[in-house]
Amino acid sequence: MFKRIISLIFIFTLSVGINNELLIASAKPTLAFSNVELDKLKYVADFKLLTPSYSAQSYKLEIKEPYPLVLSQSVSKVRLHFFDESGQTYLFGIEEHKAVGYKINRVVTNIDVRNQTSTTRTIVEDFKFNERGEKININGIEGRFEPWANHIPGGYLRWVQNGTFIEFDSGDLTKEEMVALAKSMK
Repeated sequence: MFKRIISLIFIFTLSVGINNELLIASAKPTLAFSNVELDKLKYVADFKLLTPSYSAQSYKLEIKEPYPLVLSQSVSKVRLHFFDESGQTYLFGIEEHKAVGYKINRVVTNIDVRNQTSTTRTIVEDFKFNERGEKININGIEGRFEPWANHIPGGYLRWVQNGTFIEFDSGDLTKEEMVALAKSMK
């Protein structure tokens, strides 16, 4: 009888833990616990959404943008955040959108100190690839890498692949690790 009570307590505790995980998942709809959300996002993106196929470790993925994720609407820009297995440490992010025909909004604020006024306006511009940084070969495609200051690992790695602009950022991964992930993008 005592073993049954202990077994029931264990099962109850386990089910409460599982239900709490489901509650956490439902409270954060942009967390991708499987490739299902990512596969659906690939379907509604108006560009070819690419993701790393090589990984030396497991990651937890957060679909940061679009937010909220409405799979019945077309998506023009995606921002993915990758965390360590605990979900606490940000490792790298990937931002993607069309390389051609994508519009960006640039906010310009003019401040007139003499008259103590300011005006803000939004300018819509065609996206232009930033060619600053070190040239990097990513599967025969020219990319650009810009390191962080003060010799911190990582930086920005950007390139255009299959008509998609891709930009990695990381303060945790080395340049070599970022390039290896970039080469695995499919």
